[in-house]
Amino acid sequence: MKRTILTLFLSIMFILPGCVNNDGDSESIYHGEIISSGNSISEFTLLTSDNTSYNFQENTEGKVTVIAFLFTNCYDICPVVTYNLRHIHESLNQTMLDKIEFITITVDPWRDNTTVLEEWKESTKSNWTHLTVLDTQQNSQDMATLTQVWNDFEVGFKIEENTTESNTSGRHHPSSYDYNIAHSTGTVLLDHKGNQRIWWGDYDWIIDLVKEDILNLVAEADADS
Repeated sequence: MKRTILTLFLSIMFILPGCVNNDGDSESIYHGEIISSGNSISEFTLLTSDNTSYNFQENTEGKVTVIAFLFTNCYDICPVVTYNLRHIHESLNQTMLDKIEFITITVDPWRDNTTVLEEWKESTKSNWTHLTVLDTQQNSQDMATLTQVWNDFEVGFKIEENTTESNTSGRHHPSSYDYNIAHSTGTVLLDHKGNQRIWWGDYDWIIDLVKEDILNLVAEADADS
């Protein structure tokens, strides 16, 4: 009798997909790419689009944080990601918004100054924090801080100058304003402890699933409180 029950239990385990993964652990409840690198986030302060200082740790402590990396001269995927974030942002009630910090960080500070970012924020109705720097000289402390942020979040992009010379690679200060940025950026979800947990590539977005990941992180935070 016991052998029959055991056989039936094992059969059910094999029949029901998604209950157990190959390692014997429960399948993740998250839909985006799990971040397992364990990269720590350096403390940093950047400049908001309304020209005020923004300390990351102070403003995100105890909150689930959603960070999108983009630039305003991007005419394809960046507006789409911004619209997707806006859709989620507007769908949340104030109680939920108090538990979540939305942030946009530019990868093009040379053109995305505070004025440009504020115009972008207003035109896209993306009513959350947008960050850049004041001093874009390559050896400035501002750029050192922003570069460290890019590195901490493993943001990938390179500058392609539209000149007859070889294109500039990497993240160096462009020699002119006639350039494009080839980017493989994304949206990063951090938990209430400041850990990078979920990554959504710019071209992988599914609004409902991203929102579900955010709300699952909020539920995790609530369970810890």
